[in-house]
Amino acid sequence: MDYYTTAWGIEPELYVWTGEKFRQLKDWRIDDASRKPDDDLPTKRLSFKNAAEILADNSYSTWAEVKDGSASLALHFDYDGAVLASYSPECYLMFPCKLEGNKIVVYWDVDIDTKYDFDIVKAVNQIDKKYIEQPFMTLELANDTTFKAVYLLPGLVEKINNSSTEKPRRTFFPDKYVIVQNAYL
Repeated sequence: MDYYTTAWGIEPELYVWTGEKFRQLKDWRIDDASRKPDDDLPTKRLSFKNAAEILADNSYSTWAEVKDGSASLALHFDYDGAVLASYSPECYLMFPCKLEGNKIVVYWDVDIDTKYDFDIVKAVNQIDKKYIEQPFMTLELANDTTFKAVYLLPGLVEKINNSSTEKPRRTFFPDKYVIVQNAYL
């Protein structure tokens, strides 16, 4: 079953595709996996034993650091050889990635699909092109639902993280990502 949001932030709306039409789900939060807001939501808790399971052909998962019901940047794994980072429904960054041992290595790129000139878009567009195809992040499972992120180009990541002009400041690339249960960001 596919789930879709219509907004990004503390109270986005969630819809489920029933096979015939979209139906809005009520009373849900992206940071509360224990609540079952609707009978259509899956009851199986997503978890992974290793990074290879996350990159498997039949696997889909979304990972984010959620604070106060909102995620700064969500990582989506369901793309052949790439991870999709979504800042909002109108802003996606695509990064090549590959499995090395039990780590996912993510390579820098400037493949952006966006409607708006967000802070993160401005920051990414100012990064020197010499970093393209260089590894900039590794993701390793800390447990079955949490990635620990290590940034191999800390100056690049710091520049992007410091580009947020929002209050409170958004952290685009946090130190950890937790799997998002029962929702699509």
